[in-house]
Amino acid sequence: MKFKLLTLATACVFSLAAHAAEKGTIMIMVNSLDNPYYASEAKGASQKAQELGYKTTVLSHGEDVKKQNELIDAAIGQKVQGIVLDNADSTASVAAIKKAQSAGIPVVLINREIPVDDVALVQITHNNFQAGSEVANVFVEKMAEKGKYAELTCNLADNNCVTRSKSFHQVIDQYPDMVSVAKQDAKGTLIDGKRIMDSILQAHPDVKGVICGNGPVALGAIAALKAANRNDVVVVGIDGSNDERDAVKSGSLQATVMLQAQAIAAQGVTDLDNYLQKGEKPPKQRVMFRGILITPENADKVLDFNIKS
Repeated sequence: MKFKLLTLATACVFSLAAHAAEKGTIMIMVNSLDNPYYASEAKGASQKAQELGYKTTVLSHGEDVKKQNELIDAAIGQKVQGIVLDNADSTASVAAIKKAQSAGIPVVLINREIPVDDVALVQITHNNFQAGSEVANVFVEKMAEKGKYAELTCNLADNNCVTRSKSFHQVIDQYPDMVSVAKQDAKGTLIDGKRIMDSILQAHPDVKGVICGNGPVALGAIAALKAANRNDVVVVGIDGSNDERDAVKSGSLQATVMLQAQAIAAQGVTDLDNYLQKGEKPPKQRVMFRGILITPENADKVLDFNIKS
């Protein structure tokens, strides 16, 4: 009897392993695995896919449309089961996604949308307008509704960043004593954020606040302010990385909005699995996840773009 039970248990294990192998591979493509946000997207997608029994391949396109197209061609050649993609360029990515669709490979988009429906299986993004509005309200409050401020955008070639900037101004422009002295595109990087903040401090030494389009830019601005011994400037941002969490806890960043990078990626894989295994399409073509405002009161709960309940 013991032998039979052991044999049955072993057979079940082999059956489960075979079932997992039959599910095939999901290719996950993000911008840069050196950026904590994109790395968290990749982590969330890969963990969920493996949990559901898929193999995963994680790649970065470096925001290069040509490289992205080559990777999608490779995915088609490898006959992967599906693709989870944070695309390199919203409009320029449409053709490559259509190509995958025509080859019978469903594509789930995360973080960045494309301007057409029914090409990707689903498009899961963040509510960038809500995120921008929430952090802008904190910014105005910390500035006491007055004073000179600068805006460092994250990357105006990215529609998400354009939306964030618009939401900032919908809030801030209601306050006539808030005076904009500079608006520059910091390209989403810490280095550019620091460089531009250095120049703003030279041109406008009386600046009292900086609102930033993403986390790396905010951290760059903080580095410039620290070097100039300016701890009197209000800084806010959007992303919610561990480094931003620590900056909020230390008081150098007044607030950020955490984007749910792992959550949107995991949801994309779940939608992909439901389609592949059951033929079920998501009820909506476009889905938004809200950003979560991070302040000193809840910063301790943030880890890798997740927040403990």
